[in-house]
Amino acid sequence: MFHLDHLPNQRPGEQTVLFLRRHWIDLFKLVVITVFACLAPIALLWLIGQTAPDIASQEASGALASVFLSVFYLAVVTFFFQEFVDYYLDTWIVTSERVINIEQNGLFNRTASELHLATVQDVSAELKGIVATFLDYGDVKVQTAGALTHFHFKSIPHP
Repeated sequence: MFHLDHLPNQRPGEQTVLFLRRHWIDLFKLVVITVFACLAPIALLWLIGQTAPDIASQEASGALASVFLSVFYLAVVTFFFQEFVDYYLDTWIVTSERVINIEQNGLFNRTASELHLATVQDVSAELKGIVATFLDYGDVKVQTAGALTHFHFKSIPHP
C-alpha cells in the first residue's frame, strides 16, 4: 500500500488505496524513439558522404548541416522533455472514498478530476497484445453516473 501525506481535498479518515502511474514500458518506448531520432541524422550524413562526397565536402554544406542538426536535436530534446513530463505527471489515485485523475496535457495544461466511489457503475480492464499480456499492463475504464462519463487509466501496471 502506498501512503500519501496529502491528497487534494482530503476528507477525514480517507486513506490512499492505490497510487498509479503509467507502466515503465511507455517510458522505454519514448527512450527508444528518442535514440532512433538522434541516430537518424548521423546515418543520413554518412549516407550523403558515401553517395555524394562532392556535396559533403563543400564548406557551405557543413555550415548548413550544423544549423540543421542543431535545430533538429533541439526539437528532439524538446519532444523528449514534453513527453517525459506528460508520462511522469499523469497519475491516478484511488482512495477509500474516491478516484482522483490527474492528467498532464502538454507542459502548461493540467487537469485534475475526481469521482466518488458511490457513482461508479462499471469498471473494465483491457490488455492488448502479447507485450501487454507478458508485462501485465493495460487500460482501465471506469464508467460513472455523473456528468463526466468515464475515467480512462492508460497503460497502468496490473490492471
